[in-house]
Amino acid sequence: MLASEIRRKYLQFFQERGHMRLPGAPLSPVDVLGVPDRSVLFTGSGMEQFKPYFTGAAVPPCPRITTVQKCVRTVDIDSVGDFSHCTFFEMLGNFSFGDYFKAEVIPWTWEFLTKVVGLEPDRLCVTVYADDEEAYKIWNEVIGLPPDRIHRQGENKNFWPASVISQGPDGPCGPCSEIFYRIAPPEEMTADAALTPAERYAIDDEAGRWVEIWNNVFTQFNRSTDAEGNPLLTPLPRRNNDTGAGLDRIAFLSQGKRSVFETDLFGPILDRIADLCRKTYTGTASAQDFAFRVVAEHVRSMVFCIADGILPSNEGRGYVLRYIMRRAIRFGRSVLGFDEPFLHRIAPGVIEQMGDFYTELPEREALILAAIHAEEEQFLRTLDRGMRILEGFLQSEATVKTGRISGKDAFDLYSTYGFPIGLTEDLARDKGIAVDKEEFERELALQRLQSQQGSNIERDVFSSSARKTAAGTNLPPTDFRGYDHTTLETRVLALYKNGEPVEKATAGEQVTVALQQTPFYAESGGQVGDTGRLYSQAEGVSAQVTDTRRTAGVILHSVQITEGVLRTDQLLQAEVDAARRLAVMRNHTATHLLQAALRSVLGQHVHQKGSLVAPDRLRFDFTHNHPLSAAERYEVEEMVNRQLLQDEAVLIYHDVPLEEARKKGAMALFGEKYGDRVRMVEIPGFSLELCGGTHLQRTAQIGLFKIVSESGSSSGVRRIEAVTGEAALRHVRREEETLEQASALLRSSSDLLTALQRTLARQRELEQEVRRLQAGSAAQSELPEPHTAAGIAVLTAELPEAGAEALANRADAAAQKLKSGVVALASVKEGKISFAARVTPDLIEKGLHAGNLLREAARIAGGGGGGRADFATAGGKNPERLADALKAIDQLIEQQLKTKE
Repeated sequence: MLASEIRRKYLQFFQERGHMRLPGAPLSPVDVLGVPDRSVLFTGSGMEQFKPYFTGAAVPPCPRITTVQKCVRTVDIDSVGDFSHCTFFEMLGNFSFGDYFKAEVIPWTWEFLTKVVGLEPDRLCVTVYADDEEAYKIWNEVIGLPPDRIHRQGENKNFWPASVISQGPDGPCGPCSEIFYRIAPPEEMTADAALTPAERYAIDDEAGRWVEIWNNVFTQFNRSTDAEGNPLLTPLPRRNNDTGAGLDRIAFLSQGKRSVFETDLFGPILDRIADLCRKTYTGTASAQDFAFRVVAEHVRSMVFCIADGILPSNEGRGYVLRYIMRRAIRFGRSVLGFDEPFLHRIAPGVIEQMGDFYTELPEREALILAAIHAEEEQFLRTLDRGMRILEGFLQSEATVKTGRISGKDAFDLYSTYGFPIGLTEDLARDKGIAVDKEEFERELALQRLQSQQGSNIERDVFSSSARKTAAGTNLPPTDFRGYDHTTLETRVLALYKNGEPVEKATAGEQVTVALQQTPFYAESGGQVGDTGRLYSQAEGVSAQVTDTRRTAGVILHSVQITEGVLRTDQLLQAEVDAARRLAVMRNHTATHLLQAALRSVLGQHVHQKGSLVAPDRLRFDFTHNHPLSAAERYEVEEMVNRQLLQDEAVLIYHDVPLEEARKKGAMALFGEKYGDRVRMVEIPGFSLELCGGTHLQRTAQIGLFKIVSESGSSSGVRRIEAVTGEAALRHVRREEETLEQASALLRSSSDLLTALQRTLARQRELEQEVRRLQAGSAAQSELPEPHTAAGIAVLTAELPEAGAEALANRADAAAQKLKSGVVALASVKEGKISFAARVTPDLIEKGLHAGNLLREAARIAGGGGGGRADFATAGGKNPERLADALKAIDQLIEQQLKTKE
């Protein structure tokens, strides 16, 4: 059975049993309320997005839900390439929120695996928690499994989270039941006849004869502690089921294969790699086949990560993605023989194969391929730089003296240049040099600790904030009327002060207010929340709304009471600051026009990575690897303003089926959670996006669009800041005032450009005169007589206030005069040291190298540098160490000569 068929039949099986099919979450963890989940770095299971349903913070649209979830787990990333480990996989899931439980899901599990997929029942056995009599009886009495195929295990293996009873954390938990499949080869299965049942179905052996394919988690307890700190398990009022089944594993078992790499999930990808590298994949444990599997698996991961807006960077998810990509590159180059970028040529195979189900892949193909290609080219440049740095380490004084590269230097190569420790060890070994591996491991452990501390990852599976939200709101979703109204009458449903509910609040107090219905837009999708006021003339109460946010479907208004008493169940007038809202709408509609213009000018790889839509400005982050040229920036700005002049209508479509919107080509945001029905915003013939924000009726209402700045936001992401309407007009006026002031300073009332060119030309003349005078001064400076070190003429000196060019010229002249020798000169200017060194050709043959000499000397003065064997320059930060640096030249010469010998 093909993987696509298993995926389809699984969803169909559970839909026929009353389950609602929902889309999986993005790989950047976000729950069903759109709140980022900081307890994990990547989405690694189907249940993660549903935590608010498990905790009661939100009500599911149906008590029975089924999904297919794309997942990334990287704990065993360096094992990928064997027959079993993958970083990317798909998890089939069915969930019950206070509905069915063990009596229903265990028989469904058995039916799907044995009847639908067709796995051999005699090859299956299960595990249950040691004290879970209910699950044991169902497997034994209902399914008919004998006792020797039902294994009771402790909380470390069959309770979720693992060891939660004894070790915590507090919160929802429960036993689980796992299903295993025997994958022994035929000859072993025949030999099984001689084994006892207990021996035949023992799953705790180390021979790899069993594979786990399914896990039912029964969330039925709340874990807490008593006054003495002893754990307590209290039954939950609503028992839940969370099923996770590995599609990849079920696929290779149903297809009778030895591993997932022999299935239809990887076959086409491996064939594509083979065509490109002109080698054959044979499915063995050889180094070549290992590299095939590394590249194939990692390309799948990178394609899905980039499609979900995760781009390579030096932190968090981006760092992990970069590691995955560079690991694939290393194996592709060193084992498969690729000598130019190749990953972007493999990726289309993944997109073609998986794109029918994961429609975001073909929609974002341009971005995926561009990001992969750019990262690969960057890494190849980084490898070249890393090789040069490593060569310097190998020739450094410390390495020559100790016979080893320090672990810190090796780690710098690894963390800064992506240089694998194995490659560093291999190259060092060729020169008889060792690597301090223990120090490297200490540096690596320290980096991991710092990464964890700086990642804001919460260790609690269900964070305390989620539980507090569930207890704090407990209200029906707010009826938002702000698309059509900026003022309306409403009722106060609840008041909160410092997070706790109160019945009333008086003038001077700050509170959070929940209303029955509201015209106030809550911050979402980059658009800031509305401000305005709540008031009742009849009751003499007035309050300023300073911000509006949404939690679990409830719109919460931050309020400063200025007059009277605010009470629950009170009737009030709610009034949005209409002028501010209009300014926000100008910027929001302009943001849609901006994205469409960027995609038209730069290419279809452009996708939104973040935004801010405020009343005074807009900020738009988008995927692109290079700064915009002046011509591109002008074209984008011109294209947006052309739409304003054409006064196009802004069309809003409510309650559109998500699939229909996708088919029409509506742009969706990375990481955004969408329901089955969505809202579309269209500027006809130019822009079509899924969006829940507030917008203008016509583009001409924007007035004027002006880009203020364009810069880099992060690796592969650019940022544009722009203004519209009155803010754009003020920006243009400020620029005009600046030009007027510049004209006054240059004493030019008409032709500012000519006056500026004339001034710059005069400045260049003066700078050349200064350099000439400095060179003359340096040339006239008295140099000391050369001295002898290791039988070689050496001249070292400090020249006063000499520029880099003058220093280099003087070193050249001094070396020519010596005919055979070493010249090292330095100068301090504005608190910084410049070095220049020259080695004559005859001494290069004896092993002297100007770049290596100067690099080690500059380190003494707190700097660095290097260059060729005959000439080099360097810099330093500590002028007080200059004399020591020049004095060290003699010793460095002696060391280089000894190394040559």
